[in-house]
Amino acid sequence: MCMTEIIDSSSAPQSAAVSAGATLKARRIELGYTLDKVASQLKLTHRQIDAIENERFDELPGNTFVRGFVRNYARLLDLPWPPLQAYLEACLPVERQQAALPRVNEETAVPFMGGGKANTWLLGLVVLIGLAGGVGGVMWYLQQPAQPELLASAPAVVLPQLVVVDTASEVAAASQVASAVGAKMPVLASEPVAKIVASVPAAKSASTVLAPATAGDLSITVQKDSWVQVQDAAGAKLISELLKPGVAKSVSGVPPYRFKIGNAPHTQLIYRNQAVDLTSYTRGDVATFELK
Repeated sequence: MCMTEIIDSSSAPQSAAVSAGATLKARRIELGYTLDKVASQLKLTHRQIDAIENERFDELPGNTFVRGFVRNYARLLDLPWPPLQAYLEACLPVERQQAALPRVNEETAVPFMGGGKANTWLLGLVVLIGLAGGVGGVMWYLQQPAQPELLASAPAVVLPQLVVVDTASEVAAASQVASAVGAKMPVLASEPVAKIVASVPAAKSASTVLAPATAGDLSITVQKDSWVQVQDAAGAKLISELLKPGVAKSVSGVPPYRFKIGNAPHTQLIYRNQAVDLTSYTRGDVATFELK
């Protein structure tokens, strides 16, 4: 704490020697302000107000803060700032200034690409290339279809193979075999006679041919969003997309068909006018199987 003259022509004699802290405290008491009111107005703590009024400036952050605190305090109490400022300049200790960092001469600096302008140009080019690459990567990612990752394929379940029998004698022989194994024989129109029977090794002959699927052989509908992929025997992807509820997909190809259904519990598959139960093929909501 130090003492010097503070001249306040409005309230003090010319020769009065009063400190800044005492001046502020006396004025606060004169106006009837409490420490709570002052602290609230100045956004300071009680300890900081007490340190100002008792000139314990070493408890405050530094000379710059002390000047700011005292100036705001004086403005709140309607006191003139210049006398208080002069008092603080005489009383506050001199703070050590930070030493300036040594300058590096351009001659001693490590040359890079021909000087400062070249460095700036190169840095700008690198930043531009990086930004372009980042934006390109984001755009590429956003354009990718929302294809969920399917789980590991479960063992494919092969349904009974359907074959076309073209002669009356072969129809009779195949019918006997089918009766022996208890298979059902749906009938298809063909020339001259065609019947589809469940094939067994004994029923295969040189005249047996693979029947291509008719139009709309497969029909798929979903109750919730479901990723569906269907491939035929030729490897063509008949369906490979995210199906939405209410949209039915009807396709045909050459059997056997390979299926990957991402939301099997909410997907219905109709194969040749018969519903296919997907429960036994489903692992973790994903069904992977093959139909012939």
